[in-house]
Amino acid sequence: MSTLSWPADGPMEIHSHSTVSDGTYEPERMAELMAERGVAHWALTDHDTTGGVERARAACAERGVSFISGIEISAQSEGKSIHVLGYGYDPDEPNLASYAETMEVARHERMAEMVERVRGLGLEVTLDDVMAQSKQGNVGRPHLARALHARGLVDTPQEAFDRWLHAGGEGYVPMAYLSVDDALTLIHNAGGMVILAHPGRYTTMVEHLDRWREAGLFALEVRHPSHDLATERRLVDVAKKHGLSMSASNDWHGSLPDDIERLGRVNFSPVWRDAFFERLSQTAWAELQGWR
Repeated sequence: MSTLSWPADGPMEIHSHSTVSDGTYEPERMAELMAERGVAHWALTDHDTTGGVERARAACAERGVSFISGIEISAQSEGKSIHVLGYGYDPDEPNLASYAETMEVARHERMAEMVERVRGLGLEVTLDDVMAQSKQGNVGRPHLARALHARGLVDTPQEAFDRWLHAGGEGYVPMAYLSVDDALTLIHNAGGMVILAHPGRYTTMVEHLDRWREAGLFALEVRHPSHDLATERRLVDVAKKHGLSMSASNDWHGSLPDDIERLGRVNFSPVWRDAFFERLSQTAWAELQGWR
């Protein structure tokens, strides 16, 4: 059992990725970095998997960092990709565990098809090359982009996205994702809370927010590296209009030169923080950790 001061103080990192999905560092190393950078509260939100949660929790317990279970679910609305952040769920809840297992298989099958497509474009890369980049098995487009870069076929991983791997590109293969409504239900039934990730990217969102709020959506991630100030201000207004709280993140992957320096520097409003931890106190994770 870990301890959590209430109200919770200290820097927060609640949107981050490890090698279990598309991040750069193992969960244990991330816990070390959080402690070194003075991060008090950390959530690991790997894509469509809970595989790193127990590893991260155990590493945080040794270093005095309060850890929060997290996941970033790939969902869709009107055929458009929307990412849903879940926090405070019970990692052993059967339906969530089954979802993670299903997605790992689906991602592997999709990647095999994507490799064949890019090979058909004359790019000499193999599935083994891609899996070597993913390390943990939960594979996605960033791993293929890195494999192409490692092979010297592009100057940067982003070039691979721009040329072939973007939605609709010659190397792209779509996946069947949950609807946002089903993702909300999945996290809610696992005892968790939900925040919509980087909402500035979405064009099919506002008209659904009232329904999603009724289904359990708690907040919008209004402050994000991909949002400029005008977007952030617009999203703050949207959140207020629809009765939603707000959050902030680095969406940390550890791949940028200044990523480690940025840890713990998220400007998380005290009002947002208080609302986040108040809602977190009602989750299954809070009960499991003895925070209630």
